[in-house]
Amino acid sequence: MTILIQGAYVLDLDRPFEKTDILIEDDLIVEVGASLAPRTGATTIDASDMIVMPGLINAHTHSNQAIEKGLADKLPLDAWMILASYGGAGARLEPRDLYVSAMVGAIEMLSTGTTAVLDCMRSDFAWLDTGMDAVMQAYADIGLRANLAMQYADLDFFSSIPIGLIDAPSDLRNEQRRSTVEEVLAQAEHFVDRWQGKHHLLTPMLGPSSVARCSDELFRGTVDLVKRKKVSLQSHLLSAKSQVAVGQERFSGSTVRHLAEIGALESWSSYAHGIWISDDEIPILASTNAAIVHNPVSNQKLGAGIAPVPDLDQAGVRIALGADGSSSGDSQNMFEVIKSTALIHRIANPPSKWLGASDALRMCWRGGASVMGHPIGRIARGYKADLTILKTETLFPAPKHQIVSQLVYAEMGRSVDTVFVGGELVLEHGKLTKIDAPAIIDEAKALATRIWNGLPERLTRFENIRPVLEELEAAVGRIPLAFARHCG
Repeated sequence: MTILIQGAYVLDLDRPFEKTDILIEDDLIVEVGASLAPRTGATTIDASDMIVMPGLINAHTHSNQAIEKGLADKLPLDAWMILASYGGAGARLEPRDLYVSAMVGAIEMLSTGTTAVLDCMRSDFAWLDTGMDAVMQAYADIGLRANLAMQYADLDFFSSIPIGLIDAPSDLRNEQRRSTVEEVLAQAEHFVDRWQGKHHLLTPMLGPSSVARCSDELFRGTVDLVKRKKVSLQSHLLSAKSQVAVGQERFSGSTVRHLAEIGALESWSSYAHGIWISDDEIPILASTNAAIVHNPVSNQKLGAGIAPVPDLDQAGVRIALGADGSSSGDSQNMFEVIKSTALIHRIANPPSKWLGASDALRMCWRGGASVMGHPIGRIARGYKADLTILKTETLFPAPKHQIVSQLVYAEMGRSVDTVFVGGELVLEHGKLTKIDAPAIIDEAKALATRIWNGLPERLTRFENIRPVLEELEAAVGRIPLAFARHCG
């Protein structure tokens, strides 16, 4: 199919901001220029006085949490983990539930201009294959570009935090593995084999939950599997101060150095958060090709700290942006994430290190594209036609610098009119074209009712362990760290 978008103001970091035409053939941008001649049989879209930009890229989320917006308030990360996911308290979602939950997040993303997502999705082991397939099918049905990283771990949650810092109940830590390394890796390989190269918008990945929640054998085995299957990996890294103490205990001080030593910091690897990366670890990361995915909104809500993103960026580390899961970050609106990225570092850094609006967009587009591994995030010949068209009713055409600032500091998705993913029209004048969105939302409401009906039991279990978590939080807070300036 051939599409000609005419007369739009094209916003790309490498182009002047001016009225330009865009020619799309199949899923690629094939020409960008002024007054392009219509092609025979082409569909012409008049975008006069509108703005066309690359679709936004959400490089880290958890679709299984999309129904649980507003789950928790005033909880630090480790306590939130117990309520949201671990300790036998998390909501147990079956494959259809996972499909609906992924749809809810995808609807929000497309409606606010995001065209690509990297989803670290966790399915119950009892229906792992059908759960992962359900989420892949959701993204295929709605037309969102998605990398799906199967998330897994083999250690109990309390084995992944420095519980030895306090006098905790002896039965709290479960030393028994949740699964064997062989079982987990076999399931992961099976997932990759089912989906690798099967759909032009979908890419399977591996998602070991974090270094702290995986045995060293499992993480090393994942690295070997990544290399053998030629796929990518996304994990979590130093998202809480408690994980620094875990690294000191397990890896003689530095989790980042350990990842480098086992060959896990390569171009195919990305790590969410990176809040507690030390000054000494930044050069280690900079000497590799690994990426950090910054999640400023969820980091703030959980009080986890402020990641050293300006220092990482200046050192040459690839930085992408993510919304994180909706039970911690609440929104899948990447405009909110981009704005927070541009602002939060002004609290912890002198003006010379502040990020600007164009820096935040660069991290979303270029950093996100590098983590996803696709030619997206630009309006240029040979790039995928993942495009968002904006109305100019509240966005006012202005010089490029001012337009960039308007987008980053004033836009929340109200201006999104039309969205293409891979050259396919998936949102037209604010309405999704490929699914019955109202029917999905009705189903999501029923699922939400079931989840919230189970919340009192979850809260009861959480309250039983809360004193231990508060004691641990206090003990972790007393650990002297040279890089504590990154804590919010």
